Amino acid sequence: MKTLEEMRAALRKMQDALPELKEKAFGDAGTETDLKALEDSCAEIEKLERQIEARVASEAASARAAKASTSAISTAVTTVPGMVKSPLAPPQGMTGEDVLCKTMAAQLIAKGSRQPVLEVLVEQGYQALADVLGSVTVNGKAVNTLVPAEGGLLVPTPVSGGIMPLLRLESTFINASPVRVPLTNGQFVLARGLAGATASYIAEGALKPVSTPTFDSISMRAKKLAGIVPITDEAVKWTIGDIEAYVRNDLKNALALTLDLNAWLGTGAGASPLGILNKPGVQTVTPTFAAPTNPTLAELDNFATAMILKLVTVNIFANSRWRWVMPYRSAMKLSNIRVGASTDGDKAFPEMNLGLAGGPNWKGFPVIITSQLPTTGGGTTDETTIALIDFSHVLFGEEEGITTKQSDVATLNVDGGSTLVHLWQQNMIAILAEAMHDFGLRTTKAVVKATIRW
Repeated sequence: MKTLEEMRAALRKMQDALPELKEKAFGDAGTETDLKALEDSCAEIEKLERQIEARVASEAASARAAKASTSAISTAVTTVPGMVKSPLAPPQGMTGEDVLCKTMAAQLIAKGSRQPVLEVLVEQGYQALADVLGSVTVNGKAVNTLVPAEGGLLVPTPVSGGIMPLLRLESTFINASPVRVPLTNGQFVLARGLAGATASYIAEGALKPVSTPTFDSISMRAKKLAGIVPITDEAVKWTIGDIEAYVRNDLKNALALTLDLNAWLGTGAGASPLGILNKPGVQTVTPTFAAPTNPTLAELDNFATAMILKLVTVNIFANSRWRWVMPYRSAMKLSNIRVGASTDGDKAFPEMNLGLAGGPNWKGFPVIITSQLPTTGGGTTDETTIALIDFSHVLFGEEEGITTKQSDVATLNVDGGSTLVHLWQQNMIAILAEAMHDFGLRTTKAVVKATIRW
C-alpha cells in the first residue's frame, strides 16, 4: 500500500503532465487519441484526489482513536524499580522534539557505556523523562526497563508527538518573516493581476472608462530539501545535551545555508526551487558609479534613492516589512565609509554597525546580511547582488515542517560516489532531516535588485 506522501507525489507528477497533454489535445494537430489521453488523465487525477482525501480522513480518525485509548494505556502501566508511574505525556517544559532528541542521544551513550538508556537519562539529570519512558507498557508488560538490553527504546506516539519537528531553520530568509502559506497536495496556485483596472473623473453624461485587466498566477510546488548527519561512536563520551545540540545545530546549519542560497538565487533547474531574486518580472536598477568598486557617498545616496523609488512608483509603499538584502562584503563597506578627507572621520552610516541591537539598517530599513549572495560573479569575478524587498509580498509555502528519522543499520552513499558507509558495521548513527517547501511572490514588483561590485 502506498504511503500518503507517495500518493501526493504521484498526484503532483500527473498534474505536472497536464499542460503537455492539453497542448496536444487542443492543438491544431490534436487527435481523438490525444483528447482521450487528456480525459483519462483528468479522471485519474480526480480519482487520486478522492483517495488522498479519504486517506487523510482515515488517518485522522485513527489518530483520534489512538488518542482516546491513551488514558487506558496510561492507567495500565507497570512500575519499574526506581521509577514512578507517569502519564504518557512529555515532562513539563519538554516538547515531543526534545523527548526524541534526548532519547536518541541517551541511546547513543548507552551503546558505548553498556548501560540501560533509562539509567543514562537519570544519571544526566533527566529523571522526569526516564519516569515517563519507564511507564511504557505493552500488554501489561513494561518494555523500557533498567535492565541492559540490545535494541532501541520505545518512545510512544503520545510522548513523541509522532514525527520530530526540529526548531525552525536558522535562515536569513525565514527570519525576514515571509508570508507562510500551506502547500495543499504539494502545491499552491493563486491568480493575480498584472495590469489592473483604471478609473477617471468624467463629465455628466460622458462614457465611463473601460479597462482590460490582465492576469497570471502564483504557482508554487513543493521541493524537497534533505540532509544527513552521521555520528561516530566517539560521541558516546559526550553528554546528552552535547549530542542533542550537535545533531540540531549541524542539521539546521546545513539546511539553513542551502535554503538561503535557493530562496535568494535558486535557478529552478531540476529539483531546485526558483529564488525570489530570479523570478521573472522583478525590477532592476543599474548603478552609475564612476569607480564601480569604490562609489562616493553621493553616488551611494543616489543609488539607494533609486532603489526606493523603484518600489514606491509602482505603489509598493514603504512599510515595516521592507528589507535590504546584501552580502557581508557590501555591509562591511557601508559600515566602514567615513565622512571627510581623513580616513579617521566620522562614519557616514553608523546605523550599519553589525553589532547594533536589533541589527543594522540603511536609509531607515532593516538590513539582512547573508553569506549566500556570491561576491565572485560576472566577467570581473567580483560582482554581487543587493536587493530591496517588501516581505509582505514574499511567500514561503510549506507542505510540512522539518522532520527527522534516525537509523544505525542503513548504508550511506557518500556524496553520490562509490564510497559506502555501513552504519551498523562502523558503529554509527545517521540522522536524516527533510523539509518540503517553495518560494513565491504576490507581485514581482515588490523586489528590486542591482548588480554591484562593492
